Amino acid sequence: MSEVIAHVSPETLPAEWYWSEEAWQVERREIWAKHWVLIGREAQFAAPGDYISTVLAGYPIFAIKGKDGTVRAFHNACRHRASPLVQECEGHVDRLSCPYHRWLYDFEGRLKGAPTMEIDKDEYGLFPVHCAVWRGLVFVSHDPAMALESWLEDIAKAALRYPLEELQLAREFTIEADVNWKTYGDNYAEAWHIPTIHPGLNASIDMASYKIATVGHTLQSHMADARDGGKTDGFWVWRLPGLFFNMYNWGMNVAQLEPTGPRSMRLTYRYFTKDLDPAKQEERDALIDWAYMVAKEDIDICKAVQKNLEAGIYDRGRLSSVHENGVIQFQELVASAHR
Repeated sequence: MSEVIAHVSPETLPAEWYWSEEAWQVERREIWAKHWVLIGREAQFAAPGDYISTVLAGYPIFAIKGKDGTVRAFHNACRHRASPLVQECEGHVDRLSCPYHRWLYDFEGRLKGAPTMEIDKDEYGLFPVHCAVWRGLVFVSHDPAMALESWLEDIAKAALRYPLEELQLAREFTIEADVNWKTYGDNYAEAWHIPTIHPGLNASIDMASYKIATVGHTLQSHMADARDGGKTDGFWVWRLPGLFFNMYNWGMNVAQLEPTGPRSMRLTYRYFTKDLDPAKQEERDALIDWAYMVAKEDIDICKAVQKNLEAGIYDRGRLSSVHENGVIQFQELVASAHR
């Protein structure tokens, strides 16, 4: 008689990991500090002194274009008494001067002036952050486990529909939400919720054709055909932990998830299209508005789930190997950081 082996559905992550300070500190060090994060487009650094600033998993940083044309990144903290050096999310400076006590740095991060102080300027340059450019996109990492080209190798093999260099930015915006980054990740990693949460998307794509493929530990792709008369088909690629290439027959949304604390996150969407023909602007805006509606539906359900994760009743559930293989892959990546 052949033995029947029962496959037990894996447990979810503990609810506490979705809100506790302890879990957040582990994940910002062991996950987010070791991966690359998209912070902007190379086109935003047109001239020396152009900069972008952000807070990456609790670390304030900025990237700035040097006089040699290279974009470099640094911790946004003066070496004197830790004042931020740049104040805006994006801008231009002619001189990189601390607004607190006027310590002066060049765009390569070297200390050039410390008024009234006799110190070795070579020892007090800005703390550098790894920075690299890929196909017109600017990435940073605190302590990358691999070079950017290697980190994106699987993305490059995923047959992106459109050469990024040939696309034009149609719209960029940011959504902030009181949601743990993993709550959003769990939601993105499965399509089981589409018929109930996304009626518009459900009407556009053929759910019977929807497939989720996981590659290794850090890549998953989602594919679905368009329904007859549907707005679009879909090809979605996620490079874990937080970079998404959401591709449609009309263009692409390159999205970056950034955790901002144990109970908060930020999503930046950059919508690219093949052309910016003014005659097609109304159609283009309608498609982007439709895609944003789908994103907003995701955020709304994630907010509701987040409240229940914090309520103290639910601890752990079970995952379906049929419908949630992407969630299993994602949660395994998170669990490995906590071991």
